[in-house]
Parts: sequence; C-alpha cells; structure tokens
Amino acid sequence: MRLDARGRAVRVLSSKKILALVAAVVVATGLAAVAYAAVISQTVQADGTNIHFRVVRTAADSFDSGWHTHPGVAIVQVQQGSFQITQGSCTPKTVNAGDTYIEIPYVPARAVATGPIVWTTTFLVHYEEPVQTTLTTNPCP
Repeated sequence: MRLDARGRAVRVLSSKKILALVAAVVVATGLAAVAYAAVISQTVQADGTNIHFRVVRTAADSFDSGWHTHPGVAIVQVQQGSFQITQGSCTPKTVNAGDTYIEIPYVPARAVATGPIVWTTTFLVHYEEPVQTTLTTNPCP
C-alpha cells in the first residue's frame, strides 16, 4: 500500500494485474467488433405504429393450408392433433399438441394435418395487408 498526498492508503496494481486488465479490455473490444462486423444488413419491414393483431382458433379434419405467405408473424399453437409444417426448406416439421411454431414473414409455408386438429394462429401484420396470401406455385420440387 502507498499513501497519497493526504495520507490516505492507495492501492496500486502490480504490472501483471495492469497487463491482465489491458488484455481483457482489448479482447472484449475485439469480440464486440467481431459481433458488430457480423451484421451485413438490416431492414425494418414493419414498425409498431401500424400493426394489426388477430387471434384465430380453428378446428378441422384433414386440413391442408396450401402454399401461402404472411406479411408479418404468424404464431401457430396446436391444442389437439398435429401438423406437418413446411417452411424455409422442403422438409416438413411435425408440430404436435402443446407445441408452438412461428411462421417467418414472406417465406412460403404449408401446413398439413391428417385427422382432427385444433389450433390457434396469432397474426401480427401491417394493418393494411391481408393476414395471408395464397401462392399459385409450389416452391418445393
């Protein structure tokens, strides 16, 4: 311990501790720069001022949504039965009772259920756009 001009104890870091502190700051700064540099682009597709919120509960038997897109987020929550949902690839994902699936805006999707199914879909879309657009072509071969 050293004393300052007023006689108070002042803790002095050793050169090893100072070097370790400087190294930690340099590494943290480098990691922050890497994380920042990884972002290539960002585009605001909707803002919170014009969002339409809709929740729809559906019960069906042997349902096929056909290929479609949503101009915003569609949150699918299955209460009974199961879906095969295809989106982003041509490999369907099984969504069972109790599961939730979030459909990506503007990416073609299709949901197929064989047998009885009950689900809710929560839509968050721009208020001027329809919640769903039907596609006339199949994006999967």
